[in-house]
This record gives sequence, C-alpha cells and structure tokens, in this order.
Amino acid sequence: MRLKAFELTPFHIEFSFDKLKEELKKISTAAYGNPYKKAYYEDLLARADQQLIVDEQALNTPEGSTYESLVKELFDVIFPAALSDNEIKAVSMPFQNIMFNHTKRFKKIIVDAGGTYTGEIRNFNQNEYYIACCCIIMNFYFQTNFDLTQPLFIDLPDKRGITRYYRVLYNADFVELSPRENAVMLTKEDIELLQDNYDDFEMWQRYFPQKSWNLKGFGLLSLVDVTFENALSLLKESFLKTELQRKPLGDFVNQLFSSIFKLPNLKIGLTVLQGDKTAQSELKNVMIVNSYLLNEEQSQIVISAQAYRQLMIQQKYFSISDVEAEIHKDEHREMCENLAKKGVRSCLFSPIITSTGIEGILEIVSSNPRDLHSVNAQKLNELMPIISETMERVRSDALNHIEAIIQREYTTIHPSVYWKFLEEAQKNYIDSVTDKNYILTPIAFPDVFPLYGEIDIKGSSQLRNEAIQKDLKAQLEQLLDLLKDYPTEGKNILFEKHQLKLQAYHKQVNKHFYSGLEQRIQNYIREEIHPLLRKESYLFVTEKLNIYFGYVDYELDVYYRYRKVFDKQIGRINKSYSDILDLRQKEAQVVYPHYYERFKTDGVEHNMYIGDSICPDRAFDITYLQNLRLWQLQVMAEQMCVHYRNNIQDKIPMDATSLIFVYDASLSIQFRMDEKRFDIDGSYNTRYEIIKKRLDKAMIKNSEERIVQPKSIAIVFASHADRDEYMAYIKYLQHLGVLQASTQAFDVEDLQGVSGLIGLRVLVQLDYNLERLDYPQLMVNFLRNQYL
Repeated sequence: MRLKAFELTPFHIEFSFDKLKEELKKISTAAYGNPYKKAYYEDLLARADQQLIVDEQALNTPEGSTYESLVKELFDVIFPAALSDNEIKAVSMPFQNIMFNHTKRFKKIIVDAGGTYTGEIRNFNQNEYYIACCCIIMNFYFQTNFDLTQPLFIDLPDKRGITRYYRVLYNADFVELSPRENAVMLTKEDIELLQDNYDDFEMWQRYFPQKSWNLKGFGLLSLVDVTFENALSLLKESFLKTELQRKPLGDFVNQLFSSIFKLPNLKIGLTVLQGDKTAQSELKNVMIVNSYLLNEEQSQIVISAQAYRQLMIQQKYFSISDVEAEIHKDEHREMCENLAKKGVRSCLFSPIITSTGIEGILEIVSSNPRDLHSVNAQKLNELMPIISETMERVRSDALNHIEAIIQREYTTIHPSVYWKFLEEAQKNYIDSVTDKNYILTPIAFPDVFPLYGEIDIKGSSQLRNEAIQKDLKAQLEQLLDLLKDYPTEGKNILFEKHQLKLQAYHKQVNKHFYSGLEQRIQNYIREEIHPLLRKESYLFVTEKLNIYFGYVDYELDVYYRYRKVFDKQIGRINKSYSDILDLRQKEAQVVYPHYYERFKTDGVEHNMYIGDSICPDRAFDITYLQNLRLWQLQVMAEQMCVHYRNNIQDKIPMDATSLIFVYDASLSIQFRMDEKRFDIDGSYNTRYEIIKKRLDKAMIKNSEERIVQPKSIAIVFASHADRDEYMAYIKYLQHLGVLQASTQAFDVEDLQGVSGLIGLRVLVQLDYNLERLDYPQLMVNFLRNQYL
C-alpha cells in the first residue's frame, strides 16, 4: 500500500535501521539469562550488518527474497507474529510513499479496499502537514512544547463496499532528527513569531526550508478501527450543521448507518407523528427522504398492534429480522405486506423521544433478510440520543427562525430602534430579579422628521368588483349548465326551483350588481346547491362537475376563479414593490440609521422617521434627511418602472400611482403597547396622520382630477420651502433621465380640517435603464451637480 505523499517537506528522508540495531544490541546483552536468545540476536545483528542495504529498490523487492526474509526477521522483534492477525501495522515514514512489512490484517484490509487503493488522510492538507513537521522539529531539537495533537483518519471501503474508518497513529521511537547545512537555527524571538502566525505558510517555509532537516530511521504506522465511534461522531457533526433550507442528508446518513451496523446498502426512513409539525418537517427535509411505515395510497401509517405497543407505549425498539416470514402471521401481515412492497426484507424501528413526547419513528431497513435483528438493535442505545437531541435542537432552531420571521414581517421593532427595546427589557429583567415592581417606560423618540410614501393600483376596488362579478356570472352559468343535464323523468320540482332561482340571480348580476347581492348568492349556493351536487353527484355529468368544483375553494366553499387571478396579480405586484423598498432600505440605513415600516394593501405604503433620538451614537445633520428624501423619490420612480415592465404579460391591465407627503416639521413617535406598533405622539402631531389618510382620494383644487395619476409621482407639501427643495431633486433626476422633463404644480383642494396644501406631479421615464441607478453615491452626486 502506498499512502499519498506530500510534495513539500522540511525533511530529508533517510531510511535506516541503526536505532533498531542499537535496540537489538541491548536485548542481546541482557538476553534475560537465555544463552540461545543471546546467540540468535548476535547472529541476526551480524547478518544485518553484512546484508542490509537501505534504499527504496531494496525495500520493494518481491516477497520471498533473501532480503525480504532478513527484513521480516529483523522486524519480528517489534512485530510479534502472534498479533499479526489482529494488529494493523506497517513500517513507514510519516506521510511518505513507501510502506512495507504489513501485518496480515493490514494486508487483508488493503486487498479488500481494492489492492491499489491510495490512502488519503481526511481533512489534512499540504500546509497542515508541513507545519506539523516544523513543530516536531522545534519540540525535539529546540525543546519547545508545540502541541498539535489531533486525530488523523483514513477512510477505506471493505470488500462489501462499506466505508470503514481508521485512526492513524505514528511511532517515532526509531527515528533520529538532525539539522542539515541549510537549516535555520531559531532564536527565542523566531519561535514566538511562528507561534503567533500559524496561517502564514510562507513564513514557516522561510524558517524551515525544504529538506533542511535529516529524518533518519523509520517509523511505525498503526491503524485502529474506529468505525463505530467515528460514524457516530460524523453523525453528530452532520446534524449539528442542519439548518433551514439546507440540502438533504439522506445518502450520507445511509452511508453512516451502513458503517455503524457493518451492513451494506442500509436505508433510513422517518415516520412523523402528531406534535411539533415544524420541527418534524424540518428533520424530515434535512435528513430523510421517505417513510417505510406509511402507505402512500391510503395516506396512513400501517403498523401492527405489537409494534405499536413496543414503540409507542413501552417506548422500545421493534425489529423484524425476516419480513417475508412475518407476512404469514396474522398480527403482522398488513404491516409486512406494506414493507415488502417497498423492498424491505428486515428492519428496525425506534421511537424518537423528546421532552414533549414521541415525535416520530426512526426506520432502519435492509433489502436482505436477517440483516437487522434484536442483537444489532442494541446499537440503537448509542444512536437514538443523537437523533432525539437533533429533534430538540431542530425544534429550537425552527422556533428561533419563526420568531425572526415574526419580528421581521409582523412587528414594528425595526433594527434601527431595537437598541431602545433591548435597553428597556434589560432594565425590566434586572429589576424583576431583585423583586422590584418595575413599570415599563414608554418607548418614544422625540423630534424626528417623518417621510411618507405609497404606491397603489389605480381603481383597484373597481377591478376587484369586476372580478367578483365575473366569478358570479361564470359560477351561475356553470351551475345552470349542470342542472340542465339532470334527468327530466318525473319532473323533479326541486331542480326546477333551483334552475329558476339561479336564472333570476344571473339576471340581477347582469343588470344591477350591488355588494349585498354577492353575499346572498354565495349563501344560497353554499347552503343549498353545493350539498345537493355532492350528495347526488351520480346524477350529473362527471366531467362538468369536476370542472366546476375545480374552481371552488376547498376551505371557504366559494367559487374562486377570476378573483384568484386578481389576488395573485395584486400579491405579486405588492411583493415586487416591497422587495425593492426592502433592498434599497439596506443601503439607505448605512448612510444614517432611521426607523422604517411598510404596509401592504392594494399597494404598498411606507413610513420613515429620522433624527438623532433614533441614533444617539451619531451626530444628526439635516443633510441626512435630504439624502433620505432624494432616496425615497428615486426608489418610487424605480418601483413605477418595474411595475410597468412586469405588468406587460398580466391578464388584468393595472395602472400604478405614487404619492409622497412631505411634512414641514419634526414630531414625536411612541410605541403603543396595545397595538404593538409606533404611532404619532401628541394631539398637535395627529394633523400629520389626518392628512396622510385623506390625500390619496384628494382632488386638484377647482377640478375633478385626482392629484394621483398613473405613471407619475405626486408630491404634496405643507410649505413652499419644502417644494423648492424637492424641485432641485426633481430637476436632478430629470437630468439623469429617471423622470420626464415636464413638472406640473397644483394646489390641493381643501380637506376636512386641512387647507393650504400644495403639490408637484412628474411623470416617470418608464424605459430608463435601472442598472444605472446609483444609491450609495446618490447624495454625493446630487451635491456635485448642485455646486460644481
């Protein structure tokens, strides 16, 4: 067997038997009072001095030669023949190509592995080998104490293809170390420098040039079979790495279980039971591919009464050594027939027990009878704690991820203000430990500047009503078509009544549709028509019936055809809006942290608040507010461009409108504990919220035209100073080509309790190349455009 050798090494290798001969001299001198032994060792030493020539060619001479006999005789001193069938040993210098004088068991392992197998130490590369050799030199020659002790492993297949794991051990008792001409003599400072720079491979090579140290003698290589222990370790390591959305471990786990049970081609399955569905689903997805106890056709677990008692009540393993034999027993017949269909001939089942009870059943199966039985089932004692611990950890990880999703998607604790909540929670926790009645302090941020924007689908309510009306028409027409095929023999008065009522509803939908009509029709169909169709389905044309119910939502029992198209389209559009906002927000937060929240309706609206109370660690300047205002304007232009490009192929044409409201003063926001969200604080500041709620339906003063129009952005101001500021932003984006050249100024009609609002409206250049948008340098480029 030739192990993989590393090309770079600080050692000049010289095989020598000098230290072994010295050991033989000591033995022959002592000989423990046995003159025959003494004479034998003296003769062996004499022959070795005369005949033993150490070079690679001699070491590789065929077995049976005089030289090979002498070498074996010499090594019998340290390789007891009685242990040759048990020990896995050979002579080799560390990590070098040449190995010889293998024990019988070592030779058998090599043959089973394919004879020409090149062993490679797992997770051990050239740099690690080189530095390990340098540390050996420092420890032996410079009297340092560099501890690089780590387990080294070789993976070898046996004759059945099962991977066996062996730990590699080296014995250097018969090795001498000495410097060569190009060796560097290290100082204390050199050693300390190397000690602090393990990853600087070039430095190690400078202090230990290649082949600068003599390594004379030979080493002893021993392998220890650690398949069971190592497979368990790899299993733990694999499960520790499990994360959501990770690749399945199925094949790798199958290989590990084959190694543990010393059986080829074992398969692992998992049957999940009632409990934490999230954790069960995650464990199944990351580890196993299917269940062997589950009958997919009937969607139920097939298990015998005895197996159920042992697994679920006694909480012990259950084994079947020969599935074919158990099929003939009434008690196990159904379960064994299900297993046999899946190619299972022997199996082991074990309950997965966690702190919440039995989460599932681990299945180990083989296609060979008698492979698995009650004897090797004892290995489950070591395996099941790992599986159970993994289930517990997966549940914990899943819950953490779910909490993170809730935090991100459903609450308003934005990262920019999280520090404030953390600070308050820490105060509460510390005081609760000392038994104080601590009252949570309201979390508020005074003197912040608000920014508000929304992008909406124009006429979305009308589009939804049209979809509802289409659904009702189509549903009534399909039902009338179904009922007309009903057999007319005997003139069933009930069916005639339903036909007449459906026809009347159909006329009403066409002539005078109103919101209450939809509910009346749905109640009638759900309570009278659907039960009739399901109960007497044999009376109707099956194909028509299947087509009709294909459009009926299973849970709500409502016809959901055109509304489904509408809802899906709205959902996709809103996701697109939100994705753009969220992505661009990450860049804006880097400039200056600020509070951000968004809401989905038939469009997406967002609120932002910026000020030094939100980020007290950084000095606030009005330039940061200006940057955010310019950022918001460009983002909303980008949303508009993306909307019209993505909406080209949609079934329902949808126009988009955008609105920005610019408030002329700072205000305070406070976290409302009951509503779990931030809101404007103070009665004066409520004016801001009132304006926001009424603006999207507002008209231009003295006209019937809404301020928001398709393909454009409307910006409403409470003061002329803010309008002048935004005119500069608009001109800059027009210069870039993001916005079209014309800008329309207007006055907003008086709203209830609000008057004097003014606005600007500008069309977006929908064919602008969005790849040219520069967010990180947005404000810098704007300022250069203004001042240079």
